[in-house]
Amino acid sequence: MWTHPPPEPPENPFTRIYQNLKATLSDLTALPPSTIDVILPSITTAAAALTLVYAYRNHLKRYPDSNSLPPHFFRRKGLYGKVVSVGDADNFRLYHTPGGRLMGWGWFPGRRIPESRKELKGQSIHVRIAGVDAPECAHFGKPSQPHSLESLNYLTALLTTRYVRAHLLRRDQYERVVCSVSIPRKGILGALGFKHDVGLLMLRDGMAQVYEGTYGIEFGRRQGMETKYRAAEEDARARKVGIWGLKGAYESPGQYKARFGGKEGPFTPSTVVGDKASGGEKVKGKRGVSSAAAPVVAAVAGEGKIRGRKRAAPVVVVRVAKRRKAVTGEKKK
Repeated sequence: MWTHPPPEPPENPFTRIYQNLKATLSDLTALPPSTIDVILPSITTAAAALTLVYAYRNHLKRYPDSNSLPPHFFRRKGLYGKVVSVGDADNFRLYHTPGGRLMGWGWFPGRRIPESRKELKGQSIHVRIAGVDAPECAHFGKPSQPHSLESLNYLTALLTTRYVRAHLLRRDQYERVVCSVSIPRKGILGALGFKHDVGLLMLRDGMAQVYEGTYGIEFGRRQGMETKYRAAEEDARARKVGIWGLKGAYESPGQYKARFGGKEGPFTPSTVVGDKASGGEKVKGKRGVSSAAAPVVAAVAGEGKIRGRKRAAPVVVVRVAKRRKAVTGEKKK
């Protein structure tokens, strides 16, 4: 009995693509197909390995603290994580969870988020919310500002145990990371990816004011955020909500810090130029300022204004020549 031969199996599309690619490379490089069979899989494997390494370092690797963050992340990347504590009314600590729950954080074995203070030591990133300044709480014997507790409770209720995205802007001098922070909206808008800017929420509800420092002001990566921040502050001021509803003379957080000489006070040369960074000789008459900063000190003092107070120009005496002579004499001996 005559039968038809069985039909040929369909050609694998990947095999056809590979054969076409091999023929093209052989024509371009004048290499025999047998050599292409060795080189092409090696190149493909190396490219796949490099791609996986890049994806891990940029999207899946967990960074425990601010010092571990690569410099190229700033102004380019955002960190996704869970807020584990709120220490002040404008900063908090973030436990970095790359990939979120999709990568098993919070439910998969080995991906548990620590809760105790002992476990979190050295494992969280100190985040400073960009563009806003909230009333200062009591620290190191300094009294708290009016409405500081209300602002702290507001931020605690808003962020604690929530997942947020912090867009990295810069690292400040206190090892904190200045970030614009966003949280998902509630309901269907949040499911669609719409978010609230935390700084804008605080300004709208009168829990903070626009940051008024003279150095290192940040308002986020998006254009026009400073305008939105100032408009929200003016609206809250007009409605007299939060800090704008306080009775009596209002003292801003910046004025409070300047009065007590605390963090983030007005710009002074000693906060920018340090002895270690400059490598210069120490200057007599100005504690903590090196000889490299002496021209800056003289320029500021010559105008008669340091921290808003009139002072006489300091006497700058640099004993570089005498020290050099002493060192030279010791070498000769």
